[in-house]
Amino acid sequence: MFKELVFQYHYSLDRLETIEVMWCGDLNEVFPLNTDQRGHSRVPFPRLKRIHLHELPSLQRICGGRMLAPNLETVKIRGCWSLTRLPDVSGSSKAVECDCEEWWDRLEWDGSSRPSHYKPTHSRYYKKTMLKGSVLR
Repeated sequence: MFKELVFQYHYSLDRLETIEVMWCGDLNEVFPLNTDQRGHSRVPFPRLKRIHLHELPSLQRICGGRMLAPNLETVKIRGCWSLTRLPDVSGSSKAVECDCEEWWDRLEWDGSSRPSHYKPTHSRYYKKTMLKGSVLR
């Protein structure tokens, strides 16, 4: 729908606490920046606590710049196979729970962003109860 919508990050995101985006097959970035800002800008999200991204197969980045989210608590990601970076949470006092274990090994880290800042988990949704004993007779 809005393939060329560009986010002007100088507008305040101080109050944003949750990002939830689902079923947008063509979305490449949630907060794209224009070309002169891309990659060099640090974009603060001071109150962001939750990120939930579901079935966004083309999503490559959440933000075009380096996303800083020191108060992030939980990240839940499903079906976002092109996503390779998570926000920088280096200012956080505890590890961020990240429900994204199935693609954890494909993530890229840079700057002060480290895997130790996150606690990867696997969703209960994918855990199936297994039968005990043999089903063959």
